[in-house]
Amino acid sequence: MFIKIFDSNYIMMKKLLLAFAATMLLLSSCGTSKMGVEKSNIVSYTEARNYFHIGNETKPIIKKITSQETLVKEFGEAAFMGKGGEPTKIDFNKNFAIAYILPQTNRKTDLAPLSLTLKKKHLELQYKLEQGKAQTYFTQPFFIIVVDKKYVDYNIVEIKGWD
Repeated sequence: MFIKIFDSNYIMMKKLLLAFAATMLLLSSCGTSKMGVEKSNIVSYTEARNYFHIGNETKPIIKKITSQETLVKEFGEAAFMGKGGEPTKIDFNKNFAIAYILPQTNRKTDLAPLSLTLKKKHLELQYKLEQGKAQTYFTQPFFIIVVDKKYVDYNIVEIKGWD
């Protein structure tokens, strides 16, 4: 009699464990599909290096750069010797550039792109901005990102990100 009770409890526990595992599998598959949709809206980009801005912006501005001629008017090459010293080459047949430029400042400033996301009618550019102590010289913080040309017709909206 003891063996029969043990067998029926054992079988019931096995069924319960199987039902629990199936439920967990179903719930986890639902969560994965949501994340896949969100990730598909992320636009890949490359940050261009070793340029300096020509001009004096008086307020923060986003500029779309669609040709080499416009790049040369807005930015100079800041090459240096050693590994990684060449300015990033941009192929304007396949890509365009987005520049985010701040006014000149004497404060230590860290400005960096965080993400570029495709929304229904625009691109959201999220960036990090940290300002520190005053310095004895002025700089003009900016960054340039290189993006696939298929996104060139979208408007760009800025979103300040947090670390």
